[in-house]
Amino acid sequence: MILKQSLQKFLKTGFIPLLLTTVALRQIILVHTAGLSPWHGGGFGMFASIDRDERRVVTTQLMDCSQTWDFSLLNMVADFPEVLSDDVYTHVSTFPTEAELRRLGQQLLSADSQSPIAELHGASRAANCESELQLQPWRLVYDGESIAYEPLTEAVRVQP
Repeated sequence: MILKQSLQKFLKTGFIPLLLTTVALRQIILVHTAGLSPWHGGGFGMFASIDRDERRVVTTQLMDCSQTWDFSLLNMVADFPEVLSDDVYTHVSTFPTEAELRRLGQQLLSADSQSPIAELHGASRAANCESELQLQPWRLVYDGESIAYEPLTEAVRVQP
């Protein structure tokens, strides 16, 4: 009977604050360890951060035997939405795990379209040359004196 009353009292007064604290701590941990944007995950980092979705960038390079090409994925979202949707780009830049970056790289390399990456990758294969796509997410940071981009993770290399 006393245990039941104690449990009911905890559920009425302590459970919600404990749940909110757990969600906020999880978000803080993911921001600092997994590259989650402070604007996502149920935390409160958005009130103290300039690291927003639209300010994140995923740099992309296609390398083959003789050259390296740099691509803007934001341009690809606008010009080739059938290859890269806005939702996919936002998800990858907001929570850039190695698995998501690899999946995106494979998707870009295997695209059957007129996108620049697909065309150059096809030309490299025709020339019997190994090509490799490198993706790296960056975030905007303010250190008290200047604003600059810093990498969120090491570059992820994707081969077909």
